[in-house]
Amino acid sequence: MDVTKLFVAAIDFGTTYSGFAFATRDEKVSIYTCEWKDSDLTSSKTPTSVLLDKQKKFVAFGYEADNKYTQSVIPDEKMKDFYYFRRFKMRLHNEILSLDTEIEEECGKKMKALDVFCISIKYLKEQMMQKLQSRLMGTKEDDVQFVLTVPAIWADQAKFFMRKAAKKAGIENNQLTLALEPEAASIYCHELRLEVDKKENKFLQTIKSGMKFMVIDLGGGTADITVHQQQKDKTLEEVIPPSGGPWGGTAVDKTFLDFMIDLFGADVIKRLKDEELEDYFHLLHDFEIKKRSIKPKGSDDKDIVMQMDASLMELIKECRGGISSHIKKSKYKDSVSTEGQKLHIKADLFRTLFKSTIDKLIQHLSKIFEKRELSDLKNVIMVGGFSECELVQMAVRNEFGGDRKIIIPDESGLAVLKGAVLFGHQKKKITKRILPKTYGIQSWPEWDPDIHPETKKIRMGGTDRCKDVFFKFASINDKVEDGHTSSQIFQALNPNEKTLECAIYTSTDPNPRYVTDPTCQRLGNLIVDLPKLKEGETLEIEETLVFGGTELLFRAKNLKTGRVFEIQLDF
Repeated sequence: MDVTKLFVAAIDFGTTYSGFAFATRDEKVSIYTCEWKDSDLTSSKTPTSVLLDKQKKFVAFGYEADNKYTQSVIPDEKMKDFYYFRRFKMRLHNEILSLDTEIEEECGKKMKALDVFCISIKYLKEQMMQKLQSRLMGTKEDDVQFVLTVPAIWADQAKFFMRKAAKKAGIENNQLTLALEPEAASIYCHELRLEVDKKENKFLQTIKSGMKFMVIDLGGGTADITVHQQQKDKTLEEVIPPSGGPWGGTAVDKTFLDFMIDLFGADVIKRLKDEELEDYFHLLHDFEIKKRSIKPKGSDDKDIVMQMDASLMELIKECRGGISSHIKKSKYKDSVSTEGQKLHIKADLFRTLFKSTIDKLIQHLSKIFEKRELSDLKNVIMVGGFSECELVQMAVRNEFGGDRKIIIPDESGLAVLKGAVLFGHQKKKITKRILPKTYGIQSWPEWDPDIHPETKKIRMGGTDRCKDVFFKFASINDKVEDGHTSSQIFQALNPNEKTLECAIYTSTDPNPRYVTDPTCQRLGNLIVDLPKLKEGETLEIEETLVFGGTELLFRAKNLKTGRVFEIQLDF
């Protein structure tokens, strides 16, 4: 057991839904999840929506935020000044981030992304602490080891950003662990299922030493794929780097909106959102329900029937004439019809809304299965809310079934959340990972005209040097053990300076030459205090990278004084 805190508590901050769970250090398998309520619905997660007032102060989160904003609980004249963010997590995907990055809320007003994430994490943390304290009176935040989930395919900066948001929300760095979502799901399937299914002799009870298994985590925003191999001591080792893309359930939602725009016009849908927001979200919510119920093609195919509110009917009538006559003149005349306020969509057409997202997932998986390391992989586990869609399941089975088992475990939608709790208990469960990038630092070697370009030549301390050289510590695709270190000693070149900036860089190139190469990106830096030196005296600095689980520790040591400076980064 790695954890010494009384509780391990995980926050699964999802694109569509979020939630938290916890367990005591002595009963790690007895995982408590919160029940969120909306009318007569009870769920283990709540929508990732946050509502703020015009002063950007917290009003509500989750179902409560959705309801207050869309159901006119707050007067319209005040509501227009409010900030309503929903499904904003994907803004960190493919985004060049800084602490000043802004994101737009539903009506176009902007706010710092760091503050939006901070407010949301703080709310979930406070709700969690209330539940913990109701279980054990007197529980303090110091008694809790927090775990926050992030997609494995996110850029380094996005993961570092989440740590910053969590710290601003009141979670100290030494109490926070980042869990990669597919890793958490893998640990859940491997660890908890082994415990629960011992008498049932299911696949997950028969994982043996050397066996490889793939986890496909299909959430609201992303598809995350990872492959692990069980070792003799029942720990797990990464077989290939995590990969994936923006092929979660919200990609299908976007396709549905595009379809509605194509059917009725962008002006109609925009006015519905601007003028009748509650009805706009009714439409999306109805699609969400129908999305879950769609079946693969069969002999008893029935139309998908969606309810249209009166406001949408009026807008279509105003902008397009009669709804029936408009549809009959459209390219959808043979696959869409109306009956009163009900929109009938042929099942074949409805299934096409999933096609693009599923095709991209299948194409990506096909490339993965071509890797020679996976020639003996026989078990594929699908988790996450979108994995419960039968169209996705059928596509994966048809393409990759054959001699492989395709498994959808119970509570697949909670695999990441519960797995994050288990990961918090055993952070060394995954002993080796494959580096997603090349890591190194900037160095200033002596100038060599045979290998260095003239543009990099610089005079320092009476010596010609080459600036911006990438000194590599570890390469992309290297397999490193938890705790692996790589160090190098450098001489401070300007002894008159009071501080030295030590920067860490990443690259997608296995052998980058300069930190200014297009493939390189600055990940973070340390400021090292320098002592005053006597004339002619030199100072050596040892710079070290420590690869520890999902965290990267960058350390600089003044070899003269022994003082150590360090910063924790995420990769």
